[in-house]
Amino acid sequence: MVLAPPRERRHKGSEGPPRIKAIRPDPPNEAPAQPGQKEDIAVPISRIRALVLGLLAVMLAGLVMAGAASANPGPFWHHRPPEGSGEGAKIEPNAPESFEGEGGQQTLTSMFKTLSVELKSPAVQVKGAIFNNAHQGQIKLILFYQPITATLGGKPAPNCKVTVGQQGQFSNILQIKGHLAWKWNGTEKQLNEQPQNEQKPDIVFTGVEPQEQNGRPLTDLRASSVFAEFFFSGTECGLLNGAKPKIAGSEVGIPNPSQIEEWSKKLEVRTIGSGQLPAEVLGKKVEGLGFLQHIWVGEGYQPLITGLTFEGVASNLIGQTRTTARQQEIAVFGS
Repeated sequence: MVLAPPRERRHKGSEGPPRIKAIRPDPPNEAPAQPGQKEDIAVPISRIRALVLGLLAVMLAGLVMAGAASANPGPFWHHRPPEGSGEGAKIEPNAPESFEGEGGQQTLTSMFKTLSVELKSPAVQVKGAIFNNAHQGQIKLILFYQPITATLGGKPAPNCKVTVGQQGQFSNILQIKGHLAWKWNGTEKQLNEQPQNEQKPDIVFTGVEPQEQNGRPLTDLRASSVFAEFFFSGTECGLLNGAKPKIAGSEVGIPNPSQIEEWSKKLEVRTIGSGQLPAEVLGKKVEGLGFLQHIWVGEGYQPLITGLTFEGVASNLIGQTRTTARQQEIAVFGS
């Protein structure tokens, strides 16, 4: 983890994500400052780096407690030296592959009662690691968001102060965990296919570990756990003034490279709006927006409905992050 990522050549006219400006996180468990209060936001970048690296160290400390990677169906992360050859090796939990990078605008859209809500952060810093447990590839991220702006009821609300956070953590910094899963069309054929020849890997971010269910029924993760909560302050927030709506459920990240056994030191993850679910999946009636995935748990695949909610209402998170592995190139393999 000491090699610097190679400098990427930019072509004329190309655009990258906005450059990150260091900001001071709000203290943990505190609502945003009230309108009219002065707030000194400039701090040395070294302080932000120390904070994020400290969170990353805590996040990675538990990896050595996970079980070693096994031969169970994945998909799994592999790594190998840059410009190497062959399948490389599975990334063991006690030797995770670290990466870092940044992303452009992140946009969350939803409803709160009768009020349409659009929340935007212009940029995000990303640090994290990938590894495998006994069932599939894992990913842990720390996301450091730039200040969030709100558009409420279709009108910009510049004096509505918005932050997002997790209990006991600094505002606008989130720690999340994801699992490699298979994109699924909802059929028994794809669910039981060995190997998974017709499907592509996705990343499913969840607030809780998916659990094996008796009989492996279709499991709805659209409101299963809380990722974080937002804090709204200011009269321009309208119905949301003083509210702490929760963001819950699960989210799908589309990785790039997107093909099995495609090697790169670069890893992009894109989130898109949820699609309309079919009326019936595996004989069970479903409704609303979401995604279909299946993930290996215990002795077989667990079929899932995934999607994000904002205070219980279906939501869309649209954005993209671009990261670079610090040491080796990585790829997703089926096993």
